[in-house]
Amino acid sequence: MLPLLFAASATLSNALEHGDKVNDSETRKKLEQVQTWLADSMHVGRQLLTEVYPPELTGNPWTRAATDTLERLFPDDHQRICWQVDPAVNETAEAIAFAAYRIVIEAVRNAIGHGKASQVSIEGTKDGEVIHLTIRDNGIGFDPMKVSADRFGIRAMYGRAELVKGSLSIHSDLGGPTTVNF
Repeated sequence: MLPLLFAASATLSNALEHGDKVNDSETRKKLEQVQTWLADSMHVGRQLLTEVYPPELTGNPWTRAATDTLERLFPDDHQRICWQVDPAVNETAEAIAFAAYRIVIEAVRNAIGHGKASQVSIEGTKDGEVIHLTIRDNGIGFDPMKVSADRFGIRAMYGRAELVKGSLSIHSDLGGPTTVNF
């Protein structure tokens, strides 16, 4: 899909730059709008590819990749995040590492962004081949049963856990705290 969008964008750009036949200002305006839509589509496509498998996971333990990502997401607030994770949690299947990475990122984003947490702790242990993660915050909490259907973050966390045959639970009340277990 992205190569086709790129080709369409390049062809359109070339036509707009060198085409003498686009003299009509209304037609030019429409073509420039199409060019903007193509550029936006390519940007979204690149983002989706990164979402499918984040490049920061390549060659890094998932906990290092998650730490780096959270530092980028919250450059002024990453000190609020306390990691207490046994290094053995990184010794897991790639699919589980990917799920853990995504669940931790989403849980912390929710805690800081929606929950207004001033502290988030991430605890992790490994029992045989199973990893256990707990993400706990001191935010304002929420009612998990009243999350709007158009909010995908929590649904995605549950879905990621299911994909690796794991389980996810979220415990929260209005007034907080919130705890996510994976």
